[in-house]
Amino acid sequence: MRDVSREKGKTMTVSTLWYLAQLKPNAFERARLNLERQNLQTFMPLREGFVKRGRVSQKIVEPLFKGYIFIGADPEFSEWSRVNNTYGVSRLVTFGNNETVSLPQELIEGLKARCGEGECLLSKDKLNIGDHVRIISGPFADYVATVETISSETRLSILFDIMGQKKRAKINRVNIEKLDK
Repeated sequence: MRDVSREKGKTMTVSTLWYLAQLKPNAFERARLNLERQNLQTFMPLREGFVKRGRVSQKIVEPLFKGYIFIGADPEFSEWSRVNNTYGVSRLVTFGNNETVSLPQELIEGLKARCGEGECLLSKDKLNIGDHVRIISGPFADYVATVETISSETRLSILFDIMGQKKRAKINRVNIEKLDK
């Protein structure tokens, strides 16, 4: 934030406004570098994911919003044609009459608050053995279970009660949600 002087010594603070730009395919690094050379801030939240190659799951880091980048600029910035002509940028996302509109500040602040080092989103549900979870999809949807073992980043073993008996099952992590204690 910076101070901008107004009439008779009054000061008001002006913060960065954030805009959205669409990227050309596989051009994130090029676009980010060229935008930062123009003294614009960039932000692209990343998330950890898994890709199955053969029988092996590999951990990958991928953009949360594929093909888009957030651009932070001074409210007085008006050289949008420069941004549209930046290598790696396809176009600015506009609304209505091709009007460049800033994004809600709360959106960017919320995303940045959930990001750790390297703009990577932090997991909101860190699971431990003994945690209670709800199955959210599949034949046992809405059953409550207990995490018994964590075999990999994507799979875990749960223990749940069905018809008065304790049953074990292996389940994909995306099919459960952690319950508050």
